[in-house]
Amino acid sequence: MHREPLAERLANEIRSRGPISASAFIGAALYDPAEGFYVRAGATGRAGRRGDFLTAPEVGPLFGAVLANALDTWWIDAGEPDDWVVREVGAGPGTLARSIIAAAPACLERRALRLELVELSDAQRSMHPVDGAIESFSASPAGRCDVVLANELLDNLPFDIAQRSVEGWREVLVDIRGAAFVEHLGGIVDIDLGVDAEPGIQLPLHRAAGEWIRANRSASCRLLAFDYAAPIDVLAERDGGWLRTFREHGAGTHWLDQPGSQDITTDLAVEQIVAAADGLLMTSQAQYLRVHGIEALVREGREIWEAGAPAGGLAALKGRSRVREAETLLDPDGMGAFTVFEWAPAARST
Repeated sequence: MHREPLAERLANEIRSRGPISASAFIGAALYDPAEGFYVRAGATGRAGRRGDFLTAPEVGPLFGAVLANALDTWWIDAGEPDDWVVREVGAGPGTLARSIIAAAPACLERRALRLELVELSDAQRSMHPVDGAIESFSASPAGRCDVVLANELLDNLPFDIAQRSVEGWREVLVDIRGAAFVEHLGGIVDIDLGVDAEPGIQLPLHRAAGEWIRANRSASCRLLAFDYAAPIDVLAERDGGWLRTFREHGAGTHWLDQPGSQDITTDLAVEQIVAAADGLLMTSQAQYLRVHGIEALVREGREIWEAGAPAGGLAALKGRSRVREAETLLDPDGMGAFTVFEWAPAARST
């Protein structure tokens, strides 16, 4: 059956019904079943060196090894249950899961660990590792889980945009002019942004991220999200620089250009994430990885490298790789400055 291109469908919807929200446009551009950047077949929207962007798991297996340490800590604190369910939402091709399995945490060795990988894209889900501890889903399954992981997911949940005007903060909608999508100012927003700014300044509205956090927050679940974030007043000073597009490891074009052809992402406004749910602990990625043993893993890797370097071999190379991976993951001007949002199980949040 013939299906109109995504841009035409969005343009026709706007012509017939009027301007649409930024989140509706971004949601279609990223997740349309046929042409969404993260959903359509092929390499589009895939993390990794051969994809469009690089996240912490693609730097190397060290990130997953540190998270394996954390999973063991929480499992032991929970009394070493026989069934330990960890759900990764937005799992991509399963890179993080591979690293966790390769690290062989005790909860895996004791056959307690079950990894549920949730990924909307059929193409990326087909690349998930085949392992008895892993199950793949296109949407979060019903039922309990102990830990929910979200690495650079919240920034890609469809967000809205507010623009300062003389009347206050107004919603930025998407309209059509000729064949081009354009921004259109709508009504006053329903969120108190808590910051003053000059007219024309724009800021993100994380309605979908807040809903996702609340939906995943429960007494039986620890929620852990890694992402780039900043206070709202800092984002206001960036004059729109918090909204970015990416394509093939480079900057894309304007966020309204060619929906489906590029990633559309935002820095998270810290205050809006904090307000989403109680029980939040927040720190930098560098500090979080140090708490969960990255430096000990790096020392171990350096010792393996120094002992095996004369003879070479895969083990020695992996040992040296840990040092280089740690430099990237802990970089205070890069991934080390990312924010870790952790909601402990409600029964333990004090």
